[in-house]
Amino acid sequence: MRLALSGDPGGLFADARALESAGAHSLWVDASDGDPYVVLAAIAAVTWRVGLVASGMPEGAGRATCEALARGRLHVAEEAGGDRWMEVAFPAGRSAWRAQLAAAAAAGAAGVVIRNDPRLLDLLRNPDQEDDRSDLNIAVG
Repeated sequence: MRLALSGDPGGLFADARALESAGAHSLWVDASDGDPYVVLAAIAAVTWRVGLVASGMPEGAGRATCEALARGRLHVAEEAGGDRWMEVAFPAGRSAWRAQLAAAAAAGAAGVVIRNDPRLLDLLRNPDQEDDRSDLNIAVG
């Protein structure tokens, strides 16, 4: 999941913890969204398992500190060692999500990178559940 520091940092930290709990493999921060090492060091303080990936800035002043705080979870996209990740747009629904994941796997990608979105937690927690909201039909007279 690609995170960006915008708005309230508390929301970013809450999203990082929720995404980790929902089973996200890694959280990415790109240099175009701010210094990835600073943002990932802060995220490392509130997460325990999820991988932390800096993108767009192979070297940086805060890299060594971030590596220490991340306790072995920091990775640099440019040094991925052959793993290829596909950046994809946010899917229109669960079937599109499954199709994107299948296409990435078929192409030999290690996974997909997607921007954070409030609907993402539902996709991660319920990937196979179809959206049948017929229970919400309301009679209007």
